[in-house]
Amino acid sequence: MKKSNNTANYHLDKSVVLFFIITILVTASVFAFKFINYTPCEIVDFEFNDKKDYRVGEIVRFKDNTKGVTQRAWDFGDSSKIDTRISPYHTYEKPGLYIVKLKVNGRCESQEEITINEKIFILDSTKLANFDIPRVINVGKTLKIEDKTLGATSWEWRFGETASINSTEKNPEYVYKTPGLKTVILVVNGDIRYATKKKITVLPEEKPKDKPRPIVKPKDPKPRNPGIIPVDPIGIEPVKEEEEFKAPFISKKSFEDKLVLVADKKATAESFSEYLCGNLDLTIIANKKKTTFMKLCERIRRKGMKLKELEISREENNCINNIVIRYKNTRL
Repeated sequence: MKKSNNTANYHLDKSVVLFFIITILVTASVFAFKFINYTPCEIVDFEFNDKKDYRVGEIVRFKDNTKGVTQRAWDFGDSSKIDTRISPYHTYEKPGLYIVKLKVNGRCESQEEITINEKIFILDSTKLANFDIPRVINVGKTLKIEDKTLGATSWEWRFGETASINSTEKNPEYVYKTPGLKTVILVVNGDIRYATKKKITVLPEEKPKDKPRPIVKPKDPKPRNPGIIPVDPIGIEPVKEEEEFKAPFISKKSFEDKLVLVADKKATAESFSEYLCGNLDLTIIANKKKTTFMKLCERIRRKGMKLKELEISREENNCINNIVIRYKNTRL
């Protein structure tokens, strides 16, 4: 029995050796075939437009400069179809970083990176929201607006007192509750890129004016002596009616210049007395807060001023009765 086992082991070892010999011969043959037919890869050389800023939708031209090429395969990195031309054109539909690969002769490959940026937005002025508003309105008064945008089908109005949409009507009405400089914004057709903003100054609520008393003319006294026509005394001139008071007019630009003089400590609040008809404690709106004109002048004399916006209104006699100002202090 022992002799038989040795014979089996001998035959098994011989089969294993034969298998390894055959494997080595096959591998050597394949290697020899590849070695005989091996051709070293040329340096794959390709280029594209000499431009740093590529955008979505733009045409990019690629060119293969590799010599001795019989077959090409362009992979533009965006899952598009493989191109086999020597100098193909390609456009990218989405922004991003892409790896462009070129394989020549089925085995030699090179790659380059290309960055595609967002397409530049070109504003179409005909799509901009179009409306008109007055420059000034009082608290409590109704603001009426008419939209003039061509092709508008939806509207989003914001009148500057809240962050939310105040109206979705084409021609809305709005009543302001607080004074100050407000921004009216209109977005049409849901496209924020074509929104239009306009400023409106909201003045404090207009106080009701006292009704003028009716003038009652005295009745002519009955003449004492009937038949005698009364005659004006000779040499006595008739009394002239008192002329209506009017304050001197000052333009908005001149008013601004005077405020600058106050900030430079070259003028005081009293310099405006004749234009405010002596009311230097006039309540005004400065940087969206209520104050008086006297306090405003004192503040800008101490801290300086860089004027941003100014609105003034006046009565029929030129007396300034409302001031809305927005400024920035220039000194600590």
